[in-house]
Amino acid sequence: MEFEKIAALEDVARELNDSGLRWAVTNGLGGYPDSIGRDLDLIVEGSLDLAVGHVIKVLESAGWIVLPNRQGWIWWIVAFRESSDGSLISLQVDLFKHLQWAFTWVVDKVGDKEDLIRRGPFYEDPAAAVGKRFMLHALSTGVTKFREKPTYLDFSERELAVLPSLLTRLSGRHWPEIVKAVSSKDLTLLKSELVSFRRRCFLKAIWTKRPIARLASAFQKQWVVNLFPRQGAPVIELTSGDDGESRKLLEKITEEFRKLVYQDVRVVEDSSQKKARHWCRLSCLQVVLVFANTPVPAGLKAEITVARDEDDQIYWKSQGLDSRSNLESTKNLKVFLLNFFKKKSSILKQRHPSVIRAARY
Repeated sequence: MEFEKIAALEDVARELNDSGLRWAVTNGLGGYPDSIGRDLDLIVEGSLDLAVGHVIKVLESAGWIVLPNRQGWIWWIVAFRESSDGSLISLQVDLFKHLQWAFTWVVDKVGDKEDLIRRGPFYEDPAAAVGKRFMLHALSTGVTKFREKPTYLDFSERELAVLPSLLTRLSGRHWPEIVKAVSSKDLTLLKSELVSFRRRCFLKAIWTKRPIARLASAFQKQWVVNLFPRQGAPVIELTSGDDGESRKLLEKITEEFRKLVYQDVRVVEDSSQKKARHWCRLSCLQVVLVFANTPVPAGLKAEITVARDEDDQIYWKSQGLDSRSNLESTKNLKVFLLNFFKKKSSILKQRHPSVIRAARY
């Protein structure tokens, strides 16, 4: 239920406010307080591990199953629980100290206190919001993302006011035509201006302060996302065939995962159409992959398997978990998934002992 998710995130915000850390929301509040986005993006000054520990502590104390996942420079905290109406609900909090394109850090600090916008227990940073929602996409994909999601060009007055100074900080000069293009949502003008803007940003970043940190961070991002992406979202293997019963169960599984906080759910019927790194990258970027009667590519491991036993009965399983199923008992899938997330939570927390120690204090 949406109100349970909002209440949990409000508790997270209050905990961070009391922690003494400087932090702000860069994206995700959406229509708060009536609704909230898919995930909440937070920029943090100070110890990132400590901030992650606070998030874990608050969520676990409220009964959420927490999966902390570090991908290089960023933490993705995904959490699950059974809601008051019996359904499975989820939320996600992303924490980072900067966001970058190439060597350019489009978001690198929390704004001054007087520049932040208070919304309930949350503090929203207009400059960081512009960096996350607009600048990152403008530099990496040009106008492509804005064609897909025109609302990314819906700027508040405060956001539009900080855009000129952000453009100057990143490139070293003024860009009135980009401000004009954003204000009028003129994608043709924006596209033409971004060519030279991108080049200026790249050159300025090379000669700006902390070049070694920027180089290391850029390499880390390429390593984590493009060169050697690690499995992130669940990988599901279906080997039970293509009969009506299997298809119905597949639909049920994908339906349940689409309700959760993951970026997307992809049903793959021929894994050989793409290289293994492509599928690994999708999993790293929080896309649930369902390999339906096709091999799971190298570099990925099926965490949930749907198959048939010797009696021709369909079942789903994960290491240490086993649930026999037929068409009438797919309601057991929710219980199975809760147990699956508990097991995965335990594994992930063992990988990150420092944040677990931080969560205890």
